[in-house]
Amino acid sequence: MRIKINRMISLKRRDFLKYSALLAASGSLGGCAFIEKHLHRNSHGEKCGSCVDPFAAPAPKAPAAPIVKNDEEIVKELMRDERVKSKYFSQNFPDDIYLSAENHLLVQGLVKKFRAVQRYVGHGNFNLLSVDNFYLFASSAPNCEAVTMKEKLFMEELFYFDAHKYGFRGEKTAPALTDSIAKREVEKVPYSGHFLKREQSLELFKKVQRDVGESLILTSGIRGVAKQFHLFLEKALETKGNLSKASRSLAPPGYSFHYLGDFDVGKKNMGLRNFDQDFAQTDEFKRLVDLGYINIRYTQSNTLGVRFEPWHLKV
Repeated sequence: MRIKINRMISLKRRDFLKYSALLAASGSLGGCAFIEKHLHRNSHGEKCGSCVDPFAAPAPKAPAAPIVKNDEEIVKELMRDERVKSKYFSQNFPDDIYLSAENHLLVQGLVKKFRAVQRYVGHGNFNLLSVDNFYLFASSAPNCEAVTMKEKLFMEELFYFDAHKYGFRGEKTAPALTDSIAKREVEKVPYSGHFLKREQSLELFKKVQRDVGESLILTSGIRGVAKQFHLFLEKALETKGNLSKASRSLAPPGYSFHYLGDFDVGKKNMGLRNFDQDFAQTDEFKRLVDLGYINIRYTQSNTLGVRFEPWHLKV
């Protein structure tokens, strides 16, 4: 008669009784060595493939492959749930809106000018810059040319374009292209390079950081229209001119809640990983949840057409 112990070791009954007594007398270390020695082996002296070796290191988990859907699967899923686009935000969809070849060249030129002006005025000050001031500084910044009339008309057209056509469902937060942020309404957060609106935004961040710990940092504060333009156009180049795809990761110019006071947080020394799902796995995020601070603008089930952003705090 043969019996199986926990599906690990196959022994005859008489041997099991004998070995049980020996194990009891040998102690834990001796017992471990004993089990290793007597694991079930085949006729070639190899460990049986059906046995589980408790001493073997666990096999490393392979990284999960990104989910990619074909067009037919996408269309079927879209018919069931309009949030599919924000779920697969990095994928192209059949009805996405793209830049024309001519406008793609305009965007390339504008991005160079945005970068030059940001270097000239400094990262923190650039966050507050109005579009009018961007035009002004582009004319005087080193290694930068003035914004052309054609580029200005393109920016105006893009700003007043109905972003709902991209699939973005948020509402306009800055009604006019020339809207600006008054410096008296904001305060710079030390060591961050970012500004927050006084009172509600600033007080919320201070309270959150005090309760969670100094490892929680501010990664993005208030943004003017020019800053949002820069971010969106950089994303448009990254997506090869797919404006709809860009809007699933970043609000189009004039639609950002950062203009009203929302801000982003992250973990110190995590860099760009603070802007992906890795942040949701950190102790800092879990602490935010435990303390009841999490009031996320773009939740996993949001209907605004934007990917899940666990780092974006709603004010």
